[in-house]
Amino acid sequence: MRRVNAILSGLGNIGSRFVGVLHQKRDVLREKYDLDVRLVAAADARGGAIASEGLDLVELAQLKSQSQSISTIGKPSLGILDILQKIDADIFFEATPVNLQTGEPGLSAIRTALKRGMHVITPNKGPLALAYGELRTLAKENGVQLRHSGAVFGGLPTVNIGQRDLAGSTILKIEAQANLANSFILHQMGNGTSYRDAVRAAQMQGCCAPDETLDVEGWDAIIKLVILSNSVLGMNAQINDVKREGITHLTSEAVAAVKADGKILKYIASAVRLDDENYELSVGPRALPLDHLLAPLGELQMGVAYTSDLYGTISATIIEEESTPSAASLLRDMLTIYSD
Repeated sequence: MRRVNAILSGLGNIGSRFVGVLHQKRDVLREKYDLDVRLVAAADARGGAIASEGLDLVELAQLKSQSQSISTIGKPSLGILDILQKIDADIFFEATPVNLQTGEPGLSAIRTALKRGMHVITPNKGPLALAYGELRTLAKENGVQLRHSGAVFGGLPTVNIGQRDLAGSTILKIEAQANLANSFILHQMGNGTSYRDAVRAAQMQGCCAPDETLDVEGWDAIIKLVILSNSVLGMNAQINDVKREGITHLTSEAVAAVKADGKILKYIASAVRLDDENYELSVGPRALPLDHLLAPLGELQMGVAYTSDLYGTISATIIEEESTPSAASLLRDMLTIYSD
């Protein structure tokens, strides 16, 4: 039995659900994978707690279900950087909210963990979009792994497919329905709903934030495409390298016209190989033929289609109506590390 000491930063929706996943799969981890995973420290925005033999996962889940801080069983003054400097752990799970301006607080915490020789797993798009090359180099220099399958399409193993399952091939094209909000809005508009009413419906459904800008202007899809391009295609892509088109200019009549033409309008992020070193990166609404692998995707589905020289075109899709699959991606990444 191998003991794995873990630290978790961020106990919001993803982090709290991950605590539940760890508890739910505790026996499976021990019996099938010979792993005794102990959460020896954790922190949220209001404080942190340390337990050398492992925090009580049931107690922690109950605290968060009651909207209480972990500082209730720890210290209000104990931040994640202090924890990372004090504790010698094997793996660091970083699940704080996305910050696309500075990447903080996740970026500094990830840097610290990598420098201290901890594997890092994160679904946090901010640090990855802003500093992927630096973080990848830090991981390599310190002999640890940086895993982030949950940062691109939640529970869908998009990165894993590109990195592992297409090994040895040249990827010619990646296409993805990468944003649930835009997918839902375009589906509604295809049924005659106005743009503004479709946005409201998406917000009521829960797949679109109260401020829809990141979704409808294409920024969320860009961030995911940049992370995917850097991690799978080996690029050093930046946000400004992606051609962007939003959906705010579309009308229900325009969407209906595409439908009348025998096609379907989808919001697609794509990377198309131009030559040995370059890909054209873009996000925007695209009129897809009905036989396209992404055409049948529903309004609450994400999906990706890879085209490569050896394996042809392969697609994968997911229906993720709540965040458990995204939280479970942290478990998947950990098992990838410890199954090597």
